[in-house]
Formats: sequence, C-alpha cells, structure tokens
Amino acid sequence: MYLKRLEIYGFKSFANKIEMNFEEGVTAVVGPNGSGKSNISDAIKWVLGEQSVKSLRGSKMEDVIFSGTSSKKPLSIAEVSLTLDNSSQILPVAYEEVTITRRMYRSGESEYYLNKSSCRLKDIRELFMDTGIGKEGYSVIGQGKIDEILSSKSEDRRQLFEEAAGIVKYKHRKHEAQKKLDNTKDNLTRLTDILQELEKQLKPLENQSIQAEKFKRLKEALLKLEVNLFIKEIDKTDIELKHIHQQVEMIKKSLALKKSEKETYKAQLMEVQKQITSWEEEIQIYQSEFHHTQNEIGRKEGEINLNQEKLMHLDQNKGRLKGEIDDIHKATIKNTQELEMKLDILKKVDTDIQDMIGVLENKTLEYKNLSHLSALKEQDMEKSKSYIIDALNDIADKKSEENSFKTLINTMQQRIEQVDKDKMDYRRKREEGQQKFGGLQQNLKEVTGVLSHANKEVSKITAEKIDLENQKKQAYKELESIKNEVNHKKSKKSILEEMEKGHDGYNKSVKNALRACEKDLGLGKGIYGVVANLLKVSKGYEIAIETALGPAIQNIVTRNEEDAKRLIHYLKKYNLGRVTLLPLTSIQKKQINQEELSLLKQLSNVEVAIDKINFNDEFSQIFSSLLSRVLIVPNLDVGTEAAKILKYKFKIVTMDGDVMNVGGALTGGSSAFKGNSILGRKRELEELSGTIEMLKKQEVSIQTKYDSLAASIDILDKKLKVLYEEQQENKILQATLESKIQQAQEENRHIAGLMRQMERETEELIAAKGTTLEQYTKIHQEIRNMEEKISETKHTLEDHEKHLSCRKQQMEILTDEITKVKINLASMKEQKKSILQEIENLQTLISVNEVQSQEREKEIIKSNREYEALQQQLCENKNQLQQFNQNLEILQNKLEKLKNDKHGLLQVQNQRKELLGQIEEVIKDLNDSIYKLDMKCTRLEMQQQTFYNKLWEEYELTYSNAKEIREDIPEQLNITKEIKALKDQIKDLGPINLQSIEDYKNVKERYEFLGQQKDDLEKAREALVKVIIDMEETMKKQFFEEFNKIKKNFNEVFVKLFAGGKAELILQEEKDLLSCGIEIIAQPPGKKLQSLSLLSGGERALTAIALLFGILLVKPTPFCILDEIEAALDDANVSRFAKFLQELSQETQFVVVTHRKGTMENADALYGVTMEEEGISKIVSVKLKNEIKKEIAS
Repeated sequence: MYLKRLEIYGFKSFANKIEMNFEEGVTAVVGPNGSGKSNISDAIKWVLGEQSVKSLRGSKMEDVIFSGTSSKKPLSIAEVSLTLDNSSQILPVAYEEVTITRRMYRSGESEYYLNKSSCRLKDIRELFMDTGIGKEGYSVIGQGKIDEILSSKSEDRRQLFEEAAGIVKYKHRKHEAQKKLDNTKDNLTRLTDILQELEKQLKPLENQSIQAEKFKRLKEALLKLEVNLFIKEIDKTDIELKHIHQQVEMIKKSLALKKSEKETYKAQLMEVQKQITSWEEEIQIYQSEFHHTQNEIGRKEGEINLNQEKLMHLDQNKGRLKGEIDDIHKATIKNTQELEMKLDILKKVDTDIQDMIGVLENKTLEYKNLSHLSALKEQDMEKSKSYIIDALNDIADKKSEENSFKTLINTMQQRIEQVDKDKMDYRRKREEGQQKFGGLQQNLKEVTGVLSHANKEVSKITAEKIDLENQKKQAYKELESIKNEVNHKKSKKSILEEMEKGHDGYNKSVKNALRACEKDLGLGKGIYGVVANLLKVSKGYEIAIETALGPAIQNIVTRNEEDAKRLIHYLKKYNLGRVTLLPLTSIQKKQINQEELSLLKQLSNVEVAIDKINFNDEFSQIFSSLLSRVLIVPNLDVGTEAAKILKYKFKIVTMDGDVMNVGGALTGGSSAFKGNSILGRKRELEELSGTIEMLKKQEVSIQTKYDSLAASIDILDKKLKVLYEEQQENKILQATLESKIQQAQEENRHIAGLMRQMERETEELIAAKGTTLEQYTKIHQEIRNMEEKISETKHTLEDHEKHLSCRKQQMEILTDEITKVKINLASMKEQKKSILQEIENLQTLISVNEVQSQEREKEIIKSNREYEALQQQLCENKNQLQQFNQNLEILQNKLEKLKNDKHGLLQVQNQRKELLGQIEEVIKDLNDSIYKLDMKCTRLEMQQQTFYNKLWEEYELTYSNAKEIREDIPEQLNITKEIKALKDQIKDLGPINLQSIEDYKNVKERYEFLGQQKDDLEKAREALVKVIIDMEETMKKQFFEEFNKIKKNFNEVFVKLFAGGKAELILQEEKDLLSCGIEIIAQPPGKKLQSLSLLSGGERALTAIALLFGILLVKPTPFCILDEIEAALDDANVSRFAKFLQELSQETQFVVVTHRKGTMENADALYGVTMEEEGISKIVSVKLKNEIKKEIAS
C-alpha cells in the first residue's frame, strides 16, 4: 500500500485546486520560506482526522479555510482528498483504491467521506488503527512530533510506541469491554435494589390475600339478608307515596281558580297604567316646548348685544386704516430717492472691474507658456529615470539568472557522480531481493484457507444478530410508547384528582361547607356529602343526568334535620354563603303511577333517569325525589313526541343536555358541560385508573422481552468479537504476505527500471550541462552592455535638471503677481455684489408699499358694507324677541291643567294594586302546601331510592332482579341483628385489598424472574473481567516484544547516523508495562551516556530521527510524511539522514518537505511550491526533471 494522490482545494494558502500524484520511493517538496509547502503536510494531517488547531498552526479550526487576499475573495469551504493504493489489502476494506475526504465549511460544519460515501471520524480512525497512519501514528512527522519525542515527559512518548507495537486496537477493545463491564455492574446494582424492594412486598401481600378471601365469604352471606330487607322497605314506601299524590291534585285545582281571578285584576290595572302613561307623554311634550321657547329668548338677547359691539368695532377700524395709508405714502418717496443714488455708484464699479480683468489675462498667458516648456523638460527627465530603473532591474534579474546557471552547472556535475554510485548499489540489491520469494507463497495459501472459513462463520452469526437487534428495536419503541402513555394518563389523573379534592366546579358556598366539614369532624358528623358524590352514572349518561339534576347536583345530603340546621348555623356565623341541604329524614320519594307506567312502556328510546344511576339504599329517597320523574331521550324530536303522550307531566332530558320541562317549556342551546362536567370527571377518573393498570402490565411484559433480547445479542457480540479478532489477525497476516510477495515480484522490475532511468539521466545531464554553459556566457555579455548605457543616460539627466530649475524661479515670480491681481478683482466684485443687493432691496420695499396701500383702501370699503348689514339685523332680532315672550305664557297655562288630571288616575291605580296583593297571598299559601307535600314525597322517594341504590351499588341488582332471587327467611330470625353481626365481622377485618390476591401472584413471579436475570448478569460480569485480563496479558506480551525490537533497531540506526556512539530505551517501571514511561538515553561519539535534555539541538533532533527510523524498521508504515525534521542538522548529518531515508524507502514511501540540499539530492522525485500571486500557493509542475531538481538543491 502507498500514497497515490493528494487533492487540495481551499485549504490554507491553496486557493485553487491542486493535485499531486506520488510514486513509491522518496518524493521531496521544496520551495522558499513562506511559500506554503508545510501546508501540504498540514493538509495530510487534517484529512487523517487531526482535531488540534494548535497542531495545524491556527487559533481556530476555521483558519484552515483560505481567508482571501487583496486580489482574491475568501472561500467558504476547504476540502482535502487522500487516495491510497490498497491492492495489497492492508486496509480492511474491499477496495483496491481508498480515498479519504474531509470537507469543512466556514459555518463550522465538517464532513468525512470514504470513497465518496459519508462516514464518521471514528470510522476513519478505526480504518487506520495499528497501521501507523493517523493522528496517533507516525505517518506524519513534523517538528511538533519531534518535540513530542524529545519531551521531558517520558509518558508522552508512549503513543508512538503503542502504535508501533500494534496494541492500539487492543486498548480500544479493552475500553469497550470496560464500558460493558461498568454497564453490567450498574444493571446488577439496579436489579439488587429491585429484588430487595420486592422481598419487602411479598409477605404483606400474602397476608392481605388471605384476609381478602375471608372477606369474600362474609360478603356472600350478607347479600342474602340485605336483599330481603331492602325489598320490604321499598314496598312500604310505595303505599305512602300514592296517598300524597292524591292530596296534591286537590290543592292544584284550588290554585287554578285563584290564578284566573288574579289575571282579571291584572288586566284592569294595566288599562289604568296605560292612561297614566299617555298623559305623562303629553306633559313631557309641553314641557319640552316650554324649555325650547325659553332658550330661544336667551339666544336672541345675546345676538342683539353682539351686533351692537360689532358696530362699535367697525368705526374704530376705519380710523386706523386711514392713518396707515398716509405713513406708507411717505416711506415710498424716501426709498425712490435712495435707489437713484445707488445706480450711479454701480456704473463706476463696473468700469474698474473690466480694467483689472485685462491685466489678469496677460499675466496668466505668460505663466502658461513657461509651465508648458517646464512640463516638456520633466517628461524627458522621467523617461531617462524610468530607463535607468528598468535597466537596473534587468541587470539584477540577469545576474540572478547568471548565478542560477552557474549553480546548476555545479549541481549537474555532482548528480552525474551520484548516479554512477547509485547504479552499483542497485545491482547488489537486485541480487538480494530474489531470495525472498520462495517460502512466502506457501504461507499465503495456508492463511487464505483459514480466513475463508472464518468469513462464513461471521456472516452466519451477523445475520442472526441483525434479526435479534431488529426485534430489540421494536420492543424498545413499544416500551417507550407505553411509558409515555402511562405518564400522560398519570398526569391527567393527577389533575382530575386535584380538581376533585378541591371540589372544582362547585359553588363557592358549597366548597366552603365541604371544607368546613373536612376540617371539623364534629361539624361533619352526619354530613354524607354532595349529591354528585353519592351516585354512579352509567357510561355515556353523565351530561343527561347532570342536566336533569341541575343545581341539585350540588345539594348536600345530611342524616337528619338537626345535622342540616347545625351546618346552616355554621355558614351564617362565618358568612360563608347559602347551600341547599337534603336531610334523609325529611325528603320524600316520588313515583310514577300505573297509568304513567303503561304509557312509558308504549314509548321506544325513552328511559327513566333513575335507572341509569347507582347509589346506596340509604339515599334512595333522595334520588327518587330528584330523578324518578325524569326521562332520558336521544334527541329533542323523540322528547317532544314523548312529552305530548305523557301530557307534559315529566321532565325530559336529551343525551346532549337539552330539557323539556314539566308543562312544556324547552331549555337548550350550547352545552355547559364541555370539559366541566362533575359526573364526567368522576367517570374519567375511574377509566384512567383502569387504563393505567393495564398499561403497567403491558410494560412489564415488554420489558421482560427486551431484556431477554439484549442478553441474546450480548452473547452473539462476544462470539463475533472473538471471530473478528481472529479474522483481523489473519487478514493482516494475509495482507502482509501478499504485500511481501508483490514487493518481491516488483523489486527486480523496479530496480531494472531505475538502472535504465539512471543511464538516460546521465546522458540528459551531460547534454543539459553544455547548453547551460552557453546560456551563462550570453547573459554575462548582456549585463556589461546594459551597465554602459546606464552611465550615458545619467549625464543627460543632470543637464535637464539645471534648465528646469531656472524656469521654476520665473514661474514663482509670475505666480505672486497673478495672486495680487486676483485679490483686487475679487474685492471689486464683492463691492458690486453688495450694491446690487441694496438696489434690489429698495425696489422690493417700493413694490410692497404700493400693495399695502391698496389693501388698506379695500378694507375700508368692506367695513362700510358690514356696518349697514349689522344695523338691519339688529332691528329684526328685537321684533322676534317680543313674539317669543307671548308664546311662553300660553304654554305655562296648559301644563298646569294636565298635571291635575294625572293625580286623579294615580289614586285609582293604588286601589287596584291592593286587591291584587290579597289574591297573591292566597296563591302563595296554596303553593306552600304543594311544596310541603312535594318535599314529603321527595323524602319518601329518596328513601326508596336509597334501597334501590344499595341493591345496585352493593350487589348490582335491580328491584325486579332482587325479587327473583329473594328467599324465604324464617320469621323468628332477626334480620337486622344478623346483618349487624356480619358487618361487624367484616369491619373487624379492617381495610381489605381485593387486588392483593392477583398482586401477590404477579410479584412472586417477577421476583423469581429477576432473580434468574441477576444470576445471568453475574456470569456476564465474570466473563467480561476474564476478557479484559486476557487482553491486558496479550498487550503486555506484544508491547514488550516489539519494544525490545525497537530498542535494538534504535541503537543500530543511532550508530549509523552518528557514525558511532550508543543509544538506549529504558522502561521506567517494567511491572506496569501498559502505562509506564519510556526514557531515551543517548551517547554521541566522544561523549558520555546521558539524558536527551543534556544534548545539543542538532543531536537531540538526530536522536529523535534515529528513534523514528528504528520504529519504521520494526513496523513500516505504508507512507510517511516528514516536514523539515532535518532542519536542525548540519550538512554531514543531513547527508547521512538522506541516505538512510533511501534505504527505508524500500519498505515505506516517503514525502519530505525540505529545503536542505542533501535531502533534495537523494530524492527520487521533486515537487516545487511557489507563491507567484501573494498569499496563494501553486505547484510549479507535477514532477520536475532531474536536472531542475539539482538546480533547486544548489
């Protein structure tokens, strides 16, 4: 594998796209300081994933984008692509050519691509792991990396050695395994906590389930006795209700007669009131006319006074205007005389100005002639100067070119000698390379067979894992969905419970009463609560029932009248408002008679409201009173038909809240219960509790499935991990063998090609040397000719300067004279301008005076006309005032008569009202009697409803169903006593949790399941610990072996580069091989063994280079970028460095950024970087010829 191509666009100084193609061997990148050659190594570091801005020589990452110059705008993107030849398959991807691309935008966004497919930085790093390429590797070595090797912190050098030892992938795997181990420990801790909590729940749940079973047996016995008692009480209440209904009908007839009599008196009263209203309207009209006449009299008197004042003002104004006309005439005569004097002065000033302009024109013409002659002379001088400057620049360029040719001739001669020496070395290497090929092919065949088998096994397990992961993802989605729904339902339930607890939706006075009872147990004794809390409504009937109850839904039910009085007294005492109370002892039941029942049976889609609710038997009279004569229908159409058939005797409610009241009145419109229904809230709370419980069970089931899938995936991951490790090792071995075979095959062809190339290069160098010598001679003669011409031009320039100086003095004298003339001329023009302004002002004043005089005469004529009109208007107003006073007296007499007639009618009206009040008192007494009977009926109905409710709420039985299951009980048996005994036994059991039977079973099953899960996790933890220990042992062994090889190679390379001496690598703590520091000890020739910090700068740099070469001998990286690492070396050391670089290039491709001659001479190819346009780097040519390479080196 080798670096094939580098493409850069917009990175640092490379504003234009450049492409560099590389061959194997050593490629040198050269150029002057500041040309941007080091930006090439920065670009390679950047595309390989470098994240340190400091390492890239910037202050922020956006600095890598071309920032623009004076002639080129900044770019918004930087992109670098690196292409590698992967035909040897060293990289674990199925491509023979791998291209890595990194792209960054000025907005800060960054993208990575692998063969034009988007990928992550992590993918790039994993691709190059343990190849020596990448951020932590040694494929890009600059001064920063040299400093890192030479750092006083020996721990900083470890990354380089770990990459060379090939343990980076193991460290990465160990880190992943450690993360899994930590997760396993966390899961174990969580499971242990859950198991401890479940242990606490098991015993109490077992005891509760035993109590619940006993409770169920006692409840069955209580059912038989209470059903008989309830039916007996219901039948007894029916008889009392029939008697009350008969009394009510008799009173209603008397009430109808009194109401008719009341209507007669009301009609008579209305007639009297109409007559009174008519007279009041007539009085109002006359009063309005009276006040209008008074206002007109006042207005006319005001007009008369105003006209008199205006006449007096007009006389004064005429006198003022005549005086102003006289003043204007005098001012006009004075201004005319002054104007004539100013015109005479103006004529004299004009004559003086014309004389001065003639003098100025003569002087100006003389100055222009001198100026023209001087300009011509200056042009001649500028031409001479330009020629001298251009000639000097040409001479400098020619001399630079002359030196270049001279240096190039010397470089070519040295290269001819070096090529002859290299040909001898390659002959020897060709013979050695032919001995490597034999045994490698057999080894490759064996490794390929093992790898094929491993690939099949990996594919099989991977397919199984993907299937399980898809199942796991689906389970996770379901789990998250259920959790979100549970949280949503809990939140909604919490809000509704808070509303219920705070009695939301009730009147303020009802809230006050309920809160007082909750705080004061004495006050709350005998208070059962509001009607809404004492019933359960069938689903879907909440709006209908709440509409039927109306305000009664907030009535408070009490045990008796005394409890109700106590609460009313409390509310009065603390001024907490008014509430309606329903004592159980006073509310009577209502019922439907047989005739009405028969009519109801004929109707379809009509239901009795009380049949759609459930309540305790003790509240039967309450709900019977409220709802037994209320019907529920689907809509108003059905309700209207039912009301007609039932003769409007029932209250009828539709499902969406419209009402047909008794008597036929309709109430309807938009519903008041949207989102605010008290009964709907209770229903929603019950449904939410059930839904939450169901969702929790589903959550437990899916969680169990998810945990099981995760465990199965972990097992497959472990298998895949082992297979991947074996597969990776075999791939590396296979790639290594293939690479070595290919290298052995290519080596002879490569060496033969190099030798042929060297023959051609020698011929080219000899020919080029002759041509260059001829060019050198020609340029030398051109320089001598140009220097002679410059000398002649300088003499001519001196003569021109003397003549020009004389003319300049004459021009200065003329300039002073022209300036004086201009000043005098300007003064005269300013004087003329002032006189013209004064003349214009005087003419304007004369015109204004004439206009003002004419305006004053017009105003006098206008005032005379106004005076005559005002005299006439004053006479008319006095006549009208006299007529208004006569009309006012007539109106006053009419008003007095109308007021006397109205008083008589008011006395008749009072008599009618008194009779009407007496009739209303009688009607009120009759209504009170009906109300009392209704209340008694309601109490009986509620009492009856209580038993109905008890049947339903406690046993879910209707009256008819209860009769069917009724059993004969011996008369001597005291039912009440037996019921009390059973209830006492149930009470003694205390609070019962019927759910505990099911909960105990579920908790026990979960406890056993989680216990098994815990055992599995503990086994997984032990397995992970073993994997980590095994990896650490592998890393220690491999690191120690590779370290010793590097140590040996380091010493050998050090001796070659320093031409003697000694070097050592020392592990600071061998017991801790995976984190200990590495000390470098060096002994250059003639010195003692000492630490790096005591060496000179050049010795330190060469020592670091020796270590780098030692590592490359142990584990060659496919390519290596060296950025001026030999800058601190002297020429002799540079020469040794360059030769050793050539030796290593058989295994590793080198790209060297340099400006050292010795390095350039030993390069196989050269690239030149220039900056022809300021701030923009450019590649001079794709590949320079060998003779140019020598020229640059010189």
